[in-house]
Amino acid sequence: MKIAEVEAIPLFAAFADAFDGQVPPELSLPAFSMRDNPLLGQGAVIVRIRTDAGLVGIGEAMGRPGPRGTAAHINEVLAPMLLGRDPRHHHALFTAMNEQMRFAPMGISGVDMALWDLRGQIYGDCLTNLLGGAIRDRVDCYASPIPYLATPDASAEKAREFLGAGFRAVKLKIGRGLGMDIEHTAAVRDAIGSDVKLLVDANGAYNVSESIALAKALVKLGVYWLEEPVHPEYPDDLARIRRRVDLPVVSGEWLGSWFQFRDLIKAEAVDVIMPNITRCGGITGLLKIADLAALENVSVAPHGVGAGIGIVAAIAACATVPNFLIYEYNQLFNALRHTVMNEGIDYSDGVLRPSAGVGLGLTLNEETIARYRAD
Repeated sequence: MKIAEVEAIPLFAAFADAFDGQVPPELSLPAFSMRDNPLLGQGAVIVRIRTDAGLVGIGEAMGRPGPRGTAAHINEVLAPMLLGRDPRHHHALFTAMNEQMRFAPMGISGVDMALWDLRGQIYGDCLTNLLGGAIRDRVDCYASPIPYLATPDASAEKAREFLGAGFRAVKLKIGRGLGMDIEHTAAVRDAIGSDVKLLVDANGAYNVSESIALAKALVKLGVYWLEEPVHPEYPDDLARIRRRVDLPVVSGEWLGSWFQFRDLIKAEAVDVIMPNITRCGGITGLLKIADLAALENVSVAPHGVGAGIGIVAAIAACATVPNFLIYEYNQLFNALRHTVMNEGIDYSDGVLRPSAGVGLGLTLNEETIARYRAD
């Protein structure tokens, strides 16, 4: 069996189209990291790999900051490396593509995911079995984000909305100054009570001293973790903060290769890492990163931004990872999340469940693909 075709399709769903030009400010500026680059919509790159036996595997690569660049890298660089190769040799193909990891790990992520989907079809089995078997049949998750809302009461109301949807853990975006952050955090804590996990994410808004001062106040509010208090490119600063605070320090959503995660872990900078399966090398990359983390007693809580294909793949991987902690089930408006595939995401009562279908167990919704194609 040989790979006959590799196709990457960039998708983009503009907020302006969905809201008739009246985009709510919390969508374009949901967090500190968007302050200079407002979010204009949601993107994804769909990867489709066909074999000469007629099988088709699908995957998803991250659509940020722009889906067309990643799609071009797949179509122009990775596809020629794969054509004519045996899709069952996923480890050999991943090793070959690894030379491109420094340039565009997101593209490799989508290709790797599609190759795993193909393996499922070749062997007639679900992804969790292909990955060695599920350790858990329920994947704990949290709702994210409570974005930058105007008032603490608005943040509290959004938290209550998530509780009404069955979530038992929520994440608040902070980074607007220590005083405002504490006000919004306190309001959310009052709204959800002490039994619901409250996570906060600063997206690199602060320096070391500010982060330590913030963390001491957050401990008093029973916060579950502090995510990216400083920019993720400063692991030594994260380590300094971690040594001074009494709550878990978390980072990793922006990292693209297991080498970067290795450096983050070796710096003793984090208690929890957050690889995104559509950015970190796909399913293979996520599993390698999880193994690295396990050797240092670091937990894995994957970042969950993306469309539905990546979410379904991540749920299956999380079901098999021993040091898995919790998954981010992003709830920010995304016209692609539930529409790129014909099947649904199995969520209820604060947990996600892996698909029992063959491979990823998904088929593409061609109407959605045609509507949001960005090429």
